[in-house]
Amino acid sequence: MASPSQLNNNHDHNHNHDHSDQDVQPQQKAQPQSMQEQIQQKHKEIDNIIKSNQVVLFMKGTPAQPRCGFSYYAVQILEFYQVQNYHSVDVLPDDLMRQEIKIYSNWSTFPQLYVKQELLGGTENIMKMHKDGRLKELFNTI
Repeated sequence: MASPSQLNNNHDHNHNHDHSDQDVQPQQKAQPQSMQEQIQQKHKEIDNIIKSNQVVLFMKGTPAQPRCGFSYYAVQILEFYQVQNYHSVDVLPDDLMRQEIKIYSNWSTFPQLYVKQELLGGTENIMKMHKDGRLKELFNTI
């Protein structure tokens, strides 16, 4: 009878011991976007929203359910001037949107009202423009 050492000597070591199926091999996953790529994508999204709509309101909440008094006031102003086809963006559920619109606009508070791609500002600016008639003139041009 052959000893264990003799059996090992008779073993052919030139063949491949990997009997795994190629289809079962782990697949390389797509790499998540870097933070810089996410920021660039968010800036493009913001830019597209502003350029694609005559009136855009970045706000806390929705027009039907504003989540702060300032956003509520902005919605009331738009309703007062019967601005119907405005685009609203709720910044609360999207942290990156909330941060990047502040950088994009160089304006740190909400709401932010854009008309014809121009930032009018927040509630205080909207109030001033409403009182001095500039808001009425502006909305008459759209």
